Amino acid sequence: MKLALDTTQNSGSIALATGERLLYSAFFDIRITHSETLMPAIDHALGFCGVSKTDLREIYVCNGPGSFTGLRIGLATAKGIAFGLSIPLYAYSSLELAALSASGLGRNILVAVDAKMKEIYYAAYSSDLKEIISPRVAKPEELGKLELDDFILCGSAFERHATLAEFSGCRASMLSPAHQFIGAAGLFYLAEKLPDKHTAQNLADLEPLYIRESTAQAKLQS
Repeated sequence: MKLALDTTQNSGSIALATGERLLYSAFFDIRITHSETLMPAIDHALGFCGVSKTDLREIYVCNGPGSFTGLRIGLATAKGIAFGLSIPLYAYSSLELAALSASGLGRNILVAVDAKMKEIYYAAYSSDLKEIISPRVAKPEELGKLELDDFILCGSAFERHATLAEFSGCRASMLSPAHQFIGAAGLFYLAEKLPDKHTAQNLADLEPLYIRESTAQAKLQS
């Protein structure tokens, strides 16, 4: 049995699978904190599928970038379960997960997700999810400076910032929002798409992929 978690955005998601068969997938809107919703969501999923935590053999998690609090809660939960059950933990970028829905279409992919504070996290990938531009943070208007051609655009930031799709001289098309609801279940498929990255993490060394400093850290250094 495999469990996948994604708490990098305002909404969270979990999934359960056995072998190549997806058993359970759910999204939950975060109106309270991930700390209050994640474990009840996991317990409900296990109960609904008639299994227990001891049936778990692998854990998959998004380690960022995304909401700082969500990242810490999701990763701490995944690490706690992996440590308690002595099972492997696999981590993937939230930008890789967002790009999954546009993979295999024969075109490069530009992913941008909302980073709050009037910024975005973005990265670019080939059709087979090989990294072209590594994950980074920027002001939305900075995407217009990229020299891109024939890209598929996807990610939550394109819904919030309409100008992101306005690339001068760039041939790009927006992936339909209906095709972007991948959620934590997509982490199982990333393991197949990116076999070189499918390596069990050292729990002591695994840290969230923040990319930028938190607001609190920035204030301390100012």
